[in-house]
Amino acid sequence: MCKLIPGNQKHLTLDNRVYIEKSLDNNMPFKEIAKYICKDPSTISKEVKKHRTFMPKNDFVNFNRCANRRNCKLRNICNRSILCRKQCSSCAECNKHCSSFIKDICITITKGNGCPKKVQCRLDKYFYRATVSNKEYRSVLVEARDGINQTPETLKLLDSIVSPLILQGQSPYLIIENHPELKCTEKTIYNYIASGVLSVKNIDLPRKVKYKLRKTQTSEIYDKGIFEGRTYKDFLNYIQAYPDTNVVEMDTVVGCEGSKKYFLLYSSGAVS
Repeated sequence: MCKLIPGNQKHLTLDNRVYIEKSLDNNMPFKEIAKYICKDPSTISKEVKKHRTFMPKNDFVNFNRCANRRNCKLRNICNRSILCRKQCSSCAECNKHCSSFIKDICITITKGNGCPKKVQCRLDKYFYRATVSNKEYRSVLVEARDGINQTPETLKLLDSIVSPLILQGQSPYLIIENHPELKCTEKTIYNYIASGVLSVKNIDLPRKVKYKLRKTQTSEIYDKGIFEGRTYKDFLNYIQAYPDTNVVEMDTVVGCEGSKKYFLLYSSGAVS
């Protein structure tokens, strides 16, 4: 990374990509864009090149796409039965028949965002779009975390060691302790067995089949309407309207986990 730019070693965000798109629309160089978002210019260049969108030529109007059409004097290249009197430069059919056809390529094809003629231009171009780029980035990020982080060879070696020992009654913890060359954790072995990657199954783990699924309860309150008129701000407004009101503050102290013992703490007094 460039020493002049204090990098944060983080991925580009959607806001960063929106700024890149707007900057490219204004023909701003990569170096200036990188300074604003604190990245190396090569990072911006790679981002644009990797996630740019190809926009093909305008297909609504069929026109001659030969690079030599402006100086072409040829006629009737398509060899029609009825002699064509107009020049081939004004006809798009000659592109399929002319041996001298050279496709017209835009000199700003890689910089479609900043092209001054991008609205009326009929040639192929690449455009950088922040939303499309961010969607591709998120998709790649998720796909990179899918599957098993093992090659087929290492997974086969792992299975050849772990599965026979599991069938002999050894636990994954004991296997990891006796075979440090496996270079994986006990939790990884359990995950591989549960996902069916190894030859052994959960039924081959005597203790695991005895465990019941834990019941989880969420403490999150979904109905936020119960707090209407009961917030701390409402309390302060009430005290301001009725300053002589006696206020009681109470707190609950619960014992250790599993204990049913608890006591209450409270204090009372007028709020000044």
